[in-house]
Amino acid sequence: MLKHLTFFEWKLYIRKFSFYIMLLSSLALGILVGSAARISFPNITYNSPYAINFIFGLFSLTALIPITLISSQSLLREKDNGFEQILYTTPITVGNYLLSRFLIVFGVAVLTFSLFLTGYIAGHLMRMDNSELWGEFHLIYYFHSFFVLVIPNIFLCTVIVSCASWFGKNKLLIYLSGLGIYVLYMIMSIFSNSPLMAGALPVSESAMQIAALLDPFGIAAFFEQTHHWSAFNRNTVMTNLSGNFLFNRLAVLLFGSILLITALKFYRFRVSKNNRKRSLTTVSPDLNKYIYNSTETLTKGISYFGKTIFSFLKIDLLSTIKSIPFVVLIFIILFVMGMEIYGAIDGGIRLPENYASSPLMVKTILSTLPFLLTVAILFYGSEIVWKAKSVNFLNIENTTPFSFAALFVSKFFTLISIIIILIIFCIIESITFQIIYDHPLIEWKIYFQLLYFIGLPSALCGLLIISLQYIIGNKYIALSAAFVFLIFTNTSLAKVIGVSFPLIQFANYSIDIYSDMNGFGYLPQAFLIKMIYSISIVMILSIIAVLFYNNYLNLTFRKFRPEKNLKKIFLLLLPILILAFSGYFIIKNSNVDSKSDRLDRMQIYEERFGHYKNLPKPTITDVRTIIDLYPEDNRYTVNGSYTLINKSTSGINNIMIYTNENLSDVNLMSNELKLVDLNKEFHKYLFETNEKMSPGDSIILNFEFEYMIEPLKGHESFNAIVGNGAFMRISNYFPGIGYNSDMEIEDKNEREARGMSVANSIIKADAPLTKPYNYEFINFDALISTSGDQTAVSVGELINSFKKDNRNYFHYKLNDIPFRFAVSSAEYEIKKSFYKNIGIEVLYYKNHFQNIDHLTEQIKKTLEYCEVNFSKYPYKSIKFAEISSFTNGFGATAYPAAIFVNEKFMHLNLEADKQQDIINELAGHELSHQWWGNAQLKPDTREGSGVLTETLAQYTEMMLYKNAHVIEKLEEIAALHKEIYESGKAFSGEESLYKSNPENSNVIYNKGLVKMYELYQLIGEEKINIALKSLLEKHKFPMQPPVISDLISELKSATDPAHHRGIEIIFIE
Repeated sequence: MLKHLTFFEWKLYIRKFSFYIMLLSSLALGILVGSAARISFPNITYNSPYAINFIFGLFSLTALIPITLISSQSLLREKDNGFEQILYTTPITVGNYLLSRFLIVFGVAVLTFSLFLTGYIAGHLMRMDNSELWGEFHLIYYFHSFFVLVIPNIFLCTVIVSCASWFGKNKLLIYLSGLGIYVLYMIMSIFSNSPLMAGALPVSESAMQIAALLDPFGIAAFFEQTHHWSAFNRNTVMTNLSGNFLFNRLAVLLFGSILLITALKFYRFRVSKNNRKRSLTTVSPDLNKYIYNSTETLTKGISYFGKTIFSFLKIDLLSTIKSIPFVVLIFIILFVMGMEIYGAIDGGIRLPENYASSPLMVKTILSTLPFLLTVAILFYGSEIVWKAKSVNFLNIENTTPFSFAALFVSKFFTLISIIIILIIFCIIESITFQIIYDHPLIEWKIYFQLLYFIGLPSALCGLLIISLQYIIGNKYIALSAAFVFLIFTNTSLAKVIGVSFPLIQFANYSIDIYSDMNGFGYLPQAFLIKMIYSISIVMILSIIAVLFYNNYLNLTFRKFRPEKNLKKIFLLLLPILILAFSGYFIIKNSNVDSKSDRLDRMQIYEERFGHYKNLPKPTITDVRTIIDLYPEDNRYTVNGSYTLINKSTSGINNIMIYTNENLSDVNLMSNELKLVDLNKEFHKYLFETNEKMSPGDSIILNFEFEYMIEPLKGHESFNAIVGNGAFMRISNYFPGIGYNSDMEIEDKNEREARGMSVANSIIKADAPLTKPYNYEFINFDALISTSGDQTAVSVGELINSFKKDNRNYFHYKLNDIPFRFAVSSAEYEIKKSFYKNIGIEVLYYKNHFQNIDHLTEQIKKTLEYCEVNFSKYPYKSIKFAEISSFTNGFGATAYPAAIFVNEKFMHLNLEADKQQDIINELAGHELSHQWWGNAQLKPDTREGSGVLTETLAQYTEMMLYKNAHVIEKLEEIAALHKEIYESGKAFSGEESLYKSNPENSNVIYNKGLVKMYELYQLIGEEKINIALKSLLEKHKFPMQPPVISDLISELKSATDPAHHRGIEIIFIE
């Protein structure tokens, strides 16, 4: 019987054209992912066991698509067609009936992913080459991952969805069970340190082990097992069926089997409530009680149209919100949001707790809710369209005189109401968290902005789904079409496979930044333009659905009659024009270059201008500039001049100058130079000197330029001229002299693939230095103006400040600093104090006052420690300025006499349970850069040079932390950084400190701190500080800069010979 039932069910699907479309789509997706998607982990090959497991674990949830679609059709077919009573009178047993349907759903899901697997292998074979990006091809890698990771996941998902279907007998419960599985996946990704979720933020070993045991999808167990694997092991070793991974896989199969057996045992054939016959009690009417009166009815007009909408809306909305699936959906969303909010508040094991402020809540909702809403409306949009037919009410409904447009609008309003209800529930939950965490400052305005920034895109997605349902006329094909369309246009999947054309985005939730200091900034402008484009798309689809497919749910397209439909065609003209104009505007004002285009451009630059790289060029010695900031307009202008001196031993006849491609109104002027070539494509200017520049000669170069943020293009992180909390590493945008090495392709695999020569390797640690060494330091003089309510901060000492024409002016000046300077501007509160004769200023956002006193105290302690142990502070003042989170990429960054701190690190709750003192760490590390890495000890870029800057700053931070806390805290810090290093070394590579690349942050920060802790245990703090003080005395500017061997020599000089071998092991091995 089981065989016949299964075969009968199978024949039903193989006769459906949509079934083959689904199979071909899976194959095509596999080819696309295999040939285009790249796992972006350094040192890991694309076809390694680790990469395959990662991709299969990520895409194993795509099996939920066929599982939910097939389950909603197969498992509830008798209920949908009123066939339950007939079926249950047959001698079919419950076990055979349920098992046959389960096998079909499971088999189709396995078949679908098998085709994905086939396509993925084919994609790899099509793209494989002999470069280091690919390893040896081993078919067993793919099948091992498929059978060990994917099959158990599909089995468990099928069991869960089938049980929800059998016992719930509701399609929305099927969809919600699929959503619940996705939620479990995301939660386990968070607690397993998945690269998709946790990034560089570590989780504790205990949390990872618990997640490895409990994760129903095996992803956490996979990451836990490979956590400390080297790159070689990740490229060559398959996941071992041992330990927590084996336990997890067996537990999944066992749990799924028990759940399936339990369902088979306790399920009973029962007729659904809506199919049961009800006994009717006949009541004899009192005929004399009613008197017939004719009533005039109006079936046309605006009033009737509105009443029709309200009537349908009331029916659909009430039936939705009163249903069990909707309650389950609310609980799922609230559960996910609660987990995300808790995670956002909790800083993990690395950072303190965040304050539960309204901005934090809003940022969390913006990052989490859109996807959940899209999934919800994807299914609700389909269900409400077909609801009348599913409850056998369609024929009655079609006999009533209503406008199809009114019905269409009512469905749309129903989805909008669902969206608003879900957003409001999330807002209420967020406010509850604020109250629980004792931060009840409710900012209602930004909460209600969510109705616009999340509600509008969700509503457009809902309108798209409704339109496709009416146009296509097949519930599941339309559902699949909407899913595929939204997954490519509303998520980052298109970018993953290499497609980044801006017009591909539809109703994209592009508001992804909110800053306490700056709010949403300029992002609403770009959001509005993109929404206008998306609105035009759904307007076209809606008009087509209403005007040409209004034979409600009949599959016949209305016959086109020119004399009647010409006006309808004109209705399409307006949205088509809006689509054309908005699309053109987006293309014109967006970054349309793909990654491949940029690499092509860099290759052309290097090949065309590479010969300038080793030619002599003048050195910038003085920078005088006037910088006018207009934060309210997101723009700034610069006027300035360079003093250029020929410090080489050769004469110079030609000077190449380059400017940043994002600047406008660029002018370069000099009475001593003549422009002989201008390359606009690469923004390269070639000047010829009026007279040959002999060694020691100088010239003056004047320049001016302007920069403005274009909303659709966005801004570079270090060039964020935003309304409040602006930060610009503005030296990056000043004219550059000579060949622009930043335009070189550094990735050796990419160079090899393009047939380019190997890039110059980093200078060896023991390579000789030029004598005398040219530091290329500058004298800096800047007059900076900003809006009348803001303060501008830059490097150096503040010479003067004044107000003119409702603008504030600040004059900063400092000599002998690297060519690296920055500017910030904001409405600052300022706390001033002194350490001895050193002025201290902390400039902060008015609502971020909680840690200012503590920061000031830590600044004083850092100055005291460094002056006592290393040398005198070289400047008259130090400024700590807070900047908005529109700048990212660092927690804080140090410049001569100025340190800029990201608001995300300035505003943390240090009083939380874990008592993590990030302010102490931040002040110790960044302020110590005034000794290590700015204008005092400034090594050249070579192997080991990062140790002389970042590692020494890490050491100073560690000692200050020790002095402020108990010794056990120091041990915790060292253990934490060791764990971070061990987790990341497969990607960063294993380098000794002696040969470390200064760009390898995992080595110079994390391993560096661990090794300095070992050094501290070996020789003690006093000996280390004696060595560092001597190093600074011998090698600070203007003396020859140090190399790492100088540090090792000083450490040996300060210690007994018995410790010399231990020092060498720490730095060299």
